[in-house]
Amino acid sequence: MEVYLVRHPRPSRSEGLCYGRNDVPVEPEVLAAAAASVRSLIPARVLCHATMFTSPASRCLGLARELAAPREPCIAQELHELHFGAWEGLPWESVPREELDAWAADVWSYRAGGSESTAMVAARWHGWSTRVAAQIGGRGLPVVAVTHAGLIRVALAGARDASANLLLDAPFGSVHRVDIDALQAGTP
Repeated sequence: MEVYLVRHPRPSRSEGLCYGRNDVPVEPEVLAAAAASVRSLIPARVLCHATMFTSPASRCLGLARELAAPREPCIAQELHELHFGAWEGLPWESVPREELDAWAADVWSYRAGGSESTAMVAARWHGWSTRVAAQIGGRGLPVVAVTHAGLIRVALAGARDASANLLLDAPFGSVHRVDIDALQAGTP
């Protein structure tokens, strides 16, 4: 089954911040430009027939609504960004260096900001993709999921190689097509 993972548009007033699950707004013109760009990257037949899922974050939900209209997207808590705990809302430069180094040394298991590890995000992703495959997979319909860079990187790393580097590129408004069978085969 085709799965199109879409990263949300660039939020306003977020440069240099660890915003994670904080609800940061997207300017209307940025949202419109992102929707137009995503429409050019995903075939119209897919957008017309796909089941649309979204993280509950407004920066994702706004884009998903634009792409799904006149339908309403399905909100999936599992598609939320990694929870950065005590780091949420801090400028990255304010996060203690030793904590960032510890995270870099053990990116899968370290609980960023004391909250959630990448392995925990991978488990959320695996649960969601398994459920979606069971519910929708047999119908042959594509899926579009508007989500976050952290979750996209976990999904792509799992689809390729569970030990893969998580520094895969996932710019704002980017689209990443994967096959759900590959996703099921490659989780850490």
